[in-house]
Amino acid sequence: MRLVKILINITVPLFLLMLFASLLTTKPYLLVSEGLYDSHDDIYYDYDFVVDRIIGYLNYQYDNLEFGSDEFDQYILLSDDAISHMEDVKVLYTSLRILAVISFIVGVSVSIYLYKKDKKEFYFTFRSLPLMVAYLIAFVGAYILIDFNRAFTIFHNILFTTDDWLLDPNDILIILLPNNFWIVSGFIILGLFSISMAIIYYLNSKIIQKVL
Repeated sequence: MRLVKILINITVPLFLLMLFASLLTTKPYLLVSEGLYDSHDDIYYDYDFVVDRIIGYLNYQYDNLEFGSDEFDQYILLSDDAISHMEDVKVLYTSLRILAVISFIVGVSVSIYLYKKDKKEFYFTFRSLPLMVAYLIAFVGAYILIDFNRAFTIFHNILFTTDDWLLDPNDILIILLPNNFWIVSGFIILGLFSISMAIIYYLNSKIIQKVL
């Protein structure tokens, strides 16, 4: 029973976190971000076209990142380091999506098992879940606010084995996706994640508690 509770505490938050993080790799989200950051004033290329190619690459719509400033430009826009880093990002993103699917399957399965086996344990497990995650959210959010650059560096050092992500400040990717983009995106993800945890807590209290 303890293993079941541990699996729920890991897989449910992980799936939800990956679900909301996937918003960053959608074209609508990038299009909404157009012009919101100072660095976007330096964009000289077709924003919609470049976003479509980058997001399309991450989602297997395109095989490579060899594209120009628009559909007619034959010059390769991204630097070699940027292309190399995006190749690593694609591998990581694919792995995380697979992990999210596995987490969903395991999380739902063990939750159903626990509900049928012991409704009281199910209730207490999901009642404590949002509270435990809240501490993590508060810690991550505070760390981002206090020292975003260090948090960003630690994140990349953990997830990537090369230094290709250390791009020139004038690189296309840096201009397109500046630090403020990641700060805003991080808090959007944490916000949606917090809301989902609050919904779980509410539904657990209003629905599950009544059947005990």
